[in-house]
Amino acid sequence: MKHAYLIIAHHEFEVLQKLIEALDDERNDIYLHIDKKVSQLPHVAAQKAKIFFVADRIDVRWGHISQIECEYALFEMAYYSPEKYTRFHLLSGTHLPLKNQDEIHACFADYEGKEVLSLLYTNGYEINMKLERYHFLLRYFRYGRPWLQKSANFLWHILLKLQYIFHIQKRKLNVTLKANNWVSLTPAAVAFILKRKTEVNQRFKWSLCGDEFFVPYLLEQDKKSFTLVGVEHMLYNEFIGSNPRTLTSDDLDFLLQSDYLFARKFSSTDLQVVDRILKHIGVAL
Repeated sequence: MKHAYLIIAHHEFEVLQKLIEALDDERNDIYLHIDKKVSQLPHVAAQKAKIFFVADRIDVRWGHISQIECEYALFEMAYYSPEKYTRFHLLSGTHLPLKNQDEIHACFADYEGKEVLSLLYTNGYEINMKLERYHFLLRYFRYGRPWLQKSANFLWHILLKLQYIFHIQKRKLNVTLKANNWVSLTPAAVAFILKRKTEVNQRFKWSLCGDEFFVPYLLEQDKKSFTLVGVEHMLYNEFIGSNPRTLTSDDLDFLLQSDYLFARKFSSTDLQVVDRILKHIGVAL
């Protein structure tokens, strides 16, 4: 009855180590993808859980297909491991659990056989814009020298506008749901997603933030086999624009008293809130 925690990290490695300490349990294994842009792998350790690193690391870029490729690398590594898991949790390196592992395992036992998502609002315009138009230059949208970022941003807007003017559009996708890419899936769902890898890479290649759509898109195609559940208390994740707000000690009382299982994101700029949460869930500091 083991769980696999699949973690995507590119910075904040002090917080990552704290996250690992919170997940350190005989009932868990931990799979880590460290962004290829990181020159030296961080030193992280656990006493009870096994830790595995993705060897063929990906240069992950915001909004880009590389986010989906990274998730696939983790799903593949964990699913094809000799270990067998009843649940696969995808997290970032700046997540923290707000409940202890007994509570988390008990909670997901109640969702046995169900795919647990943290649903987000969407509409037809967003789906059309993000998934059915061509988004070029995303690799440079937030990366590289300032002049390159500005140029990529400008050209992205121009090319997108031209697609609307000349009615240029990709093949329509039957998408109705959007969810945080931080999901909790059964082995059957992960196996189904892995079988559809080629299709996903083709249909989401030029999408914007396709990582928020591809899992529900796939699982919605086989409603007889998969039950998708939107769990409001799965994740506390407050956005300011397109970025999650960094949680601080000012949020501590709310977080500790809430029903949320996980929260994101945390930073080494305020490790006090991190340590208080770990102490609350029984992790020895």
